[in-house]
Amino acid sequence: MKIAIMGAGLAGLSCAICLERKGIQPIIFEKHHRVGERFPNVEAVIELMHRPIKNSLAYINKISGINLQPTSMIHTIEVNSPNKKALIKGSNIGYTTIRGHDMRSWECQLESQLKTKIHFEQQHDLKDLKNDFDYVVVATGDAIIPLNMGLWKSDIEPFLKGCIVKGNFNTGSIRIWFNQNLSKQGYVFFLPFDENEACLSVAAGPSSHEEIDKLWEKTVDYLNIDPLPNTTFKVEEMRIGKIRTRQLDNIIFIGNSGGFIEPFAGFGQITSIISGIQAAESIINGKNYNNLTKWYDKLYEDSLALRHSLNQFNNDDFDEIISLINMHQIQNFILNPSLSPISLAAKLLTSKEKFKNKL
Repeated sequence: MKIAIMGAGLAGLSCAICLERKGIQPIIFEKHHRVGERFPNVEAVIELMHRPIKNSLAYINKISGINLQPTSMIHTIEVNSPNKKALIKGSNIGYTTIRGHDMRSWECQLESQLKTKIHFEQQHDLKDLKNDFDYVVVATGDAIIPLNMGLWKSDIEPFLKGCIVKGNFNTGSIRIWFNQNLSKQGYVFFLPFDENEACLSVAAGPSSHEEIDKLWEKTVDYLNIDPLPNTTFKVEEMRIGKIRTRQLDNIIFIGNSGGFIEPFAGFGQITSIISGIQAAESIINGKNYNNLTKWYDKLYEDSLALRHSLNQFNNDDFDEIISLINMHQIQNFILNPSLSPISLAAKLLTSKEKFKNKL
């Protein structure tokens, strides 16, 4: 069986590893000259985003044998609004992860578990690959191919800007700000690389080239930080949306190309890796990929509903939400691994909006 994988990111590499372990050696094409070509930065895996899965990394290892090491375990999340602060503390809140061409990144960890050669600095036309291979797995890290095929619908197109800062940091503690003055319809997050370096990012959407720069300047001034020279990065108009079908004939769309980024907070590492694992399962066992990934549809819709509701919030609303998070009952609710706060919050906020619209 001849399999082509377009892209050597989290989803593409995960798919390749699973195929390889079943005796199928895919042909992997990567347009950059190495894996993790994007800027080094820190991201988070927050377990409550993936429930009913209780431990994302253990789950991935169980279903695929893929072993990924986080940068650090998260034991504290500090959530800030303009006038309030809440601390969420627990033993299994999540992980921080490094992305990009840092040797500690998940892309580099996945590459080290792969025996198959990656063909770097190569781009091929999907139409040619479709005819030459039994399956083509699209894992390019963006929505360009499904968009051009008329399969894609964008729900959010956020902008992201960030940098690396020096200091003394607790690697198990992360910080988030919900403040419309700093991040229009988004958030600011601060995640440590290690004890001496951290990554600060502003996510805003919808936005513009000029607006994200202004928001960034406000954030740098507000938090009184000093960006490390030559570490500033920016992602413009990242498409988060849905794809009409994740499999079209012998073409399978995974990772960002398959719409596996949730719109509430823009998380997509775990879902992208699982999408790659299940693409391999689909190919190996002849299972329908759309059916295998149907679990993601509700997760996405709940996340989108929550995002739409929060987009209507002003800073007073955020102050009220943060005050609620400080309540003991809400903390127990958030940390209970048997409950899904995203789904329940989406239902509550959607019902509230419908009620307000009827008045």
